[in-house]
Amino acid sequence: MDTAASPAVTGLIEVRVIPAEATWPLRLAVLRPGRPPESAQFPGDDAPTTRHFGAFEDGRLAGIASLYAAEMPDRPGLAALQLRGMATAPEVRGHGLGRALVQACMAFARESGARLLWCNARTGAVQFYRKLGFAIVGEEFQIADVGPHFRMLCMVGETVHH
Repeated sequence: MDTAASPAVTGLIEVRVIPAEATWPLRLAVLRPGRPPESAQFPGDDAPTTRHFGAFEDGRLAGIASLYAAEMPDRPGLAALQLRGMATAPEVRGHGLGRALVQACMAFARESGARLLWCNARTGAVQFYRKLGFAIVGEEFQIADVGPHFRMLCMVGETVHH
């Protein structure tokens, strides 16, 4: 069956580890539009503990997420990974790439021994993260030049009681 003739058919999604520089074009376009290219490069991108994931639809990189070894400010002492730089190309939103990326990040967090995965979620993305098991911690806050966010967390380690 030739699915190329039916654009309504959602393609195959594959999530895999990618190099930091592969995340920069999508980060810039989606998260830092109109900013200089270096604004898409985050501190820690090249740290040996950092992992960058790409979601590919029909072989094309269309979603990204990065994990950084970082304690959550509200939960000091717990092994944690911070999810940052999550973005999907506007034309593929709703295709499941974001969900696939977060699930890959959760699996990696568990495998690496982290107890929790956390992020500073843009206010508009809170419902997306809630559906995937994240909870809001604290009040809404502003990130300069980016906008309103909520800190969110998801327990991924063995002790999920809190």
